[in-house]
Order: sequence, then C-alpha cells, then structure tokens
Amino acid sequence: MKKCVTTLGDYFFYGFAVLSVLAIMASVATPARGLLLDEFSRLLDHKGKVRSLAEFDKKLEYAGISRADFVPEIRIVKRSREMRVFSNSKLVATYPIGLGRATIGTKQNATDQKTPEGMYYVCDKDENNRYHLFLQINYPSGIDAERALVQDIIKNSEYETLVGAWQNKITPPANTGLGGPLGIHGFGAESSWTTDGSISMHNVHVEELFWNVEKGTPVAILP
Repeated sequence: MKKCVTTLGDYFFYGFAVLSVLAIMASVATPARGLLLDEFSRLLDHKGKVRSLAEFDKKLEYAGISRADFVPEIRIVKRSREMRVFSNSKLVATYPIGLGRATIGTKQNATDQKTPEGMYYVCDKDENNRYHLFLQINYPSGIDAERALVQDIIKNSEYETLVGAWQNKITPPANTGLGGPLGIHGFGAESSWTTDGSISMHNVHVEELFWNVEKGTPVAILP
C-alpha cells in the first residue's frame, strides 16, 4: 500500500509540474515560449542522450557513414589537446580535451598526474559519475605493466592480472602502484582544467561520445 501511495504521489507531482509549465508557456510571448519548450525538453533528456544521438547522426551523415556501419575508434593527441573519433579511417568528430596536470611524458606510476600514452579500450561506462559521465579505459596496458614490473613498481602477480585485463579489454584493478581508474569524463576542457591523469571534455561533448560508443571501443593516446 505504501509503495502504491508513493507511486501515485510521484504521478501527481510530475503531472502538476507539466501543467505548471504548460500554464506558464500559455502566458508568455511566442519567442519565449519556444525557449521554455527547449529548456523543458532538455530537462527531460537524461544527460543529453536524445540530443547526442541526433547530433551524432548528423556527423555520421556528413562523413558518409551509416549508423549500422559505424565502427568507432578514438584517438587522443596530447600535444594538440584534441580527441578525434574515426570509423574505418574516416574522421567523424573532433573535440577539445583537458589532460593530466603533468603534460609531458606517459604515466608511470599512481601519483605522477600524467595522462598515459598507448593503446587502450573502453572497459566500462558510468552515467552516474561525479564528473557527469565517465568512460573508463583499461589502463594500464601490457606495456605499462611490463615497464612497472622492471622498475619494481608492481609485483609479478599484479603484472599478470593487469596484462590479462588489458588483453581481455576488461576493467583492471586500481590498487596497484600504477593507479587508476582512468578514463574520459566531463566538466571541462579549457587549458586551465587539469586532471590526475584522465581526459576531460565539455559536458556536451562527453555526452555525444558516451551515448555513441560502446565498451570495447579502442582508444589510442598519442604524445
């Protein structure tokens, strides 16, 4: 009974909210009414999913690629602070990005605040992340793990686990000397915005990426 009352209360609340918005729109001029409709639609669009799918369809059409033939590849170029999304070598989209606070060189341990360099894969997607949206990459790679093993940053058992996670494109442990988790998230891409090693984007851009690529997508991070 309690659950039923709660559900009815939710319906009443949302119904009242919709009626209130309609009443406001009826009382304002036509241009302002359009702005209100846009804002109302945005509020109903969970983290830009509907908008992002539609906008990305336009990018695919411009590139001459159908949605069914879209095979995403993400390339990040650190020196130009730029992300490029390709499909079968065709450029689909370009976005500005933010990087780790230490911008020179690849990540070598958990605390150096560098963005890694190498080949990775999207291993997880979190739409309830504190940084708006988060696409985790399966850092560290086999090469990262091998270098860390030689430098006594990780143990043999950790090396084997990390290499296995990278080869299978799954989420690696984040409690080794190499740190993590790292990935691509929102909250900004200005030159003043830096991270502990992840790649940051403007929210509107990370929404486009998040809703249009899947786990297993390759992510190449270049110097």
